[in-house]
Amino acid sequence: MSKSKNLLCVIVLALVALSSCGSDKETLLVSDIDDAVAAVAKVLGKTPEFYEINATPTLVNLFAADGKGNAVNFVYENGELDQETSVAPADGESFPAEGMSFNGKVFARVEKELPESILRAFSIIGDHPNGGVQYRVVLQSDRGGQFAVFVEPTGKILGTDVMSGLGT
Repeated sequence: MSKSKNLLCVIVLALVALSSCGSDKETLLVSDIDDAVAAVAKVLGKTPEFYEINATPTLVNLFAADGKGNAVNFVYENGELDQETSVAPADGESFPAEGMSFNGKVFARVEKELPESILRAFSIIGDHPNGGVQYRVVLQSDRGGQFAVFVEPTGKILGTDVMSGLGT
Protein backbone atom coordinates (compact mmCIF):
# COMPACT_ATOMS: atom_id res chain seq x y z
CA MET A 1 0.00 0.00 0.00
CA SER A 2 1.35 3.44 -0.82
CA LYS A 3 2.16 6.05 1.82
CA SER A 4 -0.79 8.22 0.72
CA LYS A 5 -3.20 5.28 1.08
CA ASN A 6 -1.71 4.49 4.51
CA LEU A 7 -2.17 8.11 5.55
CA LEU A 8 -5.74 8.08 4.24
CA CYS A 9 -6.49 4.90 6.22
CA VAL A 10 -5.08 6.44 9.40
CA ILE A 11 -7.17 9.60 8.91
CA VAL A 12 -10.35 7.60 8.26
CA LEU A 13 -9.76 5.43 11.34
CA ALA A 14 -9.11 8.53 13.47
CA LEU A 15 -12.34 10.16 12.25
CA VAL A 16 -14.33 7.00 12.99
CA ALA A 17 -12.83 6.81 16.47
CA LEU A 18 -13.55 10.48 17.16
CA SER A 19 -17.11 10.26 15.90
CA SER A 20 -17.82 7.35 18.25
CA CYS A 21 -16.80 9.56 21.19
CA GLY A 22 -19.43 12.16 20.37
CA SER A 23 -22.72 13.17 21.89
CA ASP A 24 -24.23 9.67 22.12
CA LYS A 25 -22.54 9.25 25.51
CA GLU A 26 -24.82 10.32 28.33
CA THR A 27 -23.40 13.31 30.15
CA LEU A 28 -25.17 12.57 33.46
CA LEU A 29 -26.14 9.05 34.53
CA VAL A 30 -29.86 9.85 34.76
CA SER A 31 -30.74 6.54 33.09
CA ASP A 32 -29.14 4.67 36.04
CA ILE A 33 -31.51 6.19 38.62
CA ASP A 34 -34.25 3.52 38.32
CA ASP A 35 -31.72 0.69 38.66
CA ALA A 36 -30.08 2.45 41.62
CA VAL A 37 -33.44 2.85 43.37
CA ALA A 38 -34.21 -0.85 42.78
CA ALA A 39 -30.81 -1.82 44.23
CA VAL A 40 -31.44 0.24 47.39
CA ALA A 41 -34.92 -1.29 47.74
CA LYS A 42 -33.39 -4.76 47.52
CA VAL A 43 -30.83 -3.98 50.25
CA LEU A 44 -33.44 -2.41 52.55
CA GLY A 45 -36.06 -5.07 51.85
CA LYS A 46 -38.73 -2.43 51.23
CA THR A 47 -39.65 0.43 48.93
CA PRO A 48 -37.53 3.30 50.23
CA GLU A 49 -38.26 6.97 50.56
CA PHE A 50 -35.50 9.43 49.71
CA TYR A 51 -34.40 12.90 50.72
CA GLU A 52 -32.36 13.32 47.55
CA ILE A 53 -31.15 11.38 44.55
CA ASN A 54 -28.50 12.82 42.27
CA ALA A 55 -26.88 11.54 39.12
CA THR A 56 -23.38 12.72 38.22
CA PRO A 57 -21.26 11.83 35.19
CA THR A 58 -19.81 8.85 37.09
CA LEU A 59 -22.33 7.63 39.69
CA VAL A 60 -25.72 8.00 41.38
CA ASN A 61 -25.99 9.11 45.03
CA LEU A 62 -29.13 8.13 46.92
CA PHE A 63 -30.03 9.49 50.36
CA ALA A 64 -32.66 7.11 51.76
CA ALA A 65 -34.85 7.93 54.77
CA ASP A 66 -34.30 5.52 57.67
CA GLY A 67 -37.57 6.46 59.41
CA LYS A 68 -35.67 8.01 62.33
CA GLY A 69 -34.85 11.39 60.77
CA ASN A 70 -31.59 10.24 59.21
CA ALA A 71 -30.44 9.90 55.61
CA VAL A 72 -28.55 6.76 54.63
CA ASN A 73 -26.22 7.50 51.71
CA PHE A 74 -25.93 4.82 49.03
CA VAL A 75 -23.58 5.12 46.04
CA TYR A 76 -24.49 3.31 42.81
CA GLU A 77 -21.54 3.04 40.45
CA ASN A 78 -20.77 0.79 37.49
CA GLY A 79 -24.08 -1.05 37.83
CA GLU A 80 -23.89 -1.88 41.53
CA LEU A 81 -24.13 -0.41 45.01
CA ASP A 82 -20.92 0.27 46.91
CA GLN A 83 -20.57 -1.78 50.09
CA GLU A 84 -20.03 1.14 52.43
CA THR A 85 -22.76 3.60 53.37
CA SER A 86 -22.90 6.55 55.72
CA VAL A 87 -25.69 7.90 57.92
CA ALA A 88 -26.26 11.56 58.78
CA PRO A 89 -29.13 13.63 60.20
CA ALA A 90 -31.52 14.56 57.41
CA ASP A 91 -32.94 17.95 56.55
CA GLY A 92 -36.09 18.44 54.50
CA GLU A 93 -38.87 16.15 53.39
CA SER A 94 -38.55 12.64 52.03
CA PHE A 95 -40.38 11.38 48.96
CA PRO A 96 -41.30 7.94 47.63
CA ALA A 97 -39.50 6.79 44.49
CA GLU A 98 -42.91 6.40 42.85
CA GLY A 99 -43.21 10.20 43.07
CA MET A 100 -40.44 10.63 40.51
CA SER A 101 -41.40 11.12 36.90
CA PHE A 102 -38.90 12.62 34.48
CA ASN A 103 -37.56 12.33 30.97
CA GLY A 104 -34.21 10.51 30.72
CA LYS A 105 -32.74 13.54 28.94
CA VAL A 106 -34.21 16.03 31.43
CA PHE A 107 -30.94 17.98 31.39
CA ALA A 108 -30.70 18.25 27.56
CA ARG A 109 -32.36 21.67 27.27
CA VAL A 110 -30.09 23.13 29.95
CA GLU A 111 -27.07 21.62 28.21
CA LYS A 112 -28.22 23.11 24.89
CA GLU A 113 -28.85 26.57 26.35
CA LEU A 114 -25.52 26.66 28.23
CA PRO A 115 -23.12 24.60 26.10
CA GLU A 116 -19.95 26.06 27.65
CA SER A 117 -20.98 25.05 31.18
CA ILE A 118 -20.00 21.73 32.77
CA LEU A 119 -22.89 19.53 33.89
CA ARG A 120 -22.16 18.38 37.45
CA ALA A 121 -25.39 16.68 38.56
CA PHE A 122 -29.09 16.13 38.06
CA SER A 123 -30.85 16.14 41.44
CA ILE A 124 -34.26 15.11 42.66
CA ILE A 125 -35.01 16.72 46.01
CA GLY A 126 -37.91 15.99 48.35
CA ASP A 127 -38.27 19.47 49.77
CA HIS A 128 -40.44 21.15 47.18
CA PRO A 129 -42.55 23.97 48.69
CA ASN A 130 -45.74 22.47 47.26
CA GLY A 131 -45.01 18.86 48.26
CA GLY A 132 -43.66 16.24 45.91
CA VAL A 133 -40.22 16.62 44.36
CA GLN A 134 -38.09 19.28 42.78
CA TYR A 135 -35.73 18.67 39.85
CA ARG A 136 -32.53 20.62 39.29
CA VAL A 137 -29.47 20.51 37.09
CA VAL A 138 -26.23 21.68 38.71
CA LEU A 139 -23.76 23.42 36.39
CA GLN A 140 -20.29 24.84 36.73
CA SER A 141 -18.83 27.65 34.65
CA ASP A 142 -15.32 27.48 33.26
CA ARG A 143 -14.36 29.94 36.03
CA GLY A 144 -15.56 27.61 38.79
CA GLY A 145 -18.86 29.19 39.83
CA GLN A 146 -21.79 26.81 40.28
CA PHE A 147 -25.51 27.32 39.96
CA ALA A 148 -28.66 25.24 39.85
CA VAL A 149 -31.20 25.31 37.06
CA PHE A 150 -34.64 24.18 38.21
CA VAL A 151 -36.50 22.16 35.58
CA GLU A 152 -39.81 20.42 35.03
CA PRO A 153 -39.75 16.63 34.53
CA THR A 154 -39.74 17.28 30.77
CA GLY A 155 -36.66 19.50 31.02
CA LYS A 156 -38.45 22.83 30.65
CA ILE A 157 -36.40 25.46 32.50
CA LEU A 158 -38.19 27.07 35.45
CA GLY A 159 -35.48 29.23 37.03
CA THR A 160 -31.97 29.36 38.49
CA ASP A 161 -30.24 29.72 41.83
CA VAL A 162 -26.59 30.63 42.42
CA MET A 163 -24.79 28.10 44.60
CA SER A 164 -21.96 29.35 46.75
CA GLY A 165 -19.33 27.54 48.75
CA LEU A 166 -19.42 24.36 46.70
CA GLY A 167 -16.33 22.61 45.48
CA THR A 168 -15.91 20.91 42.14
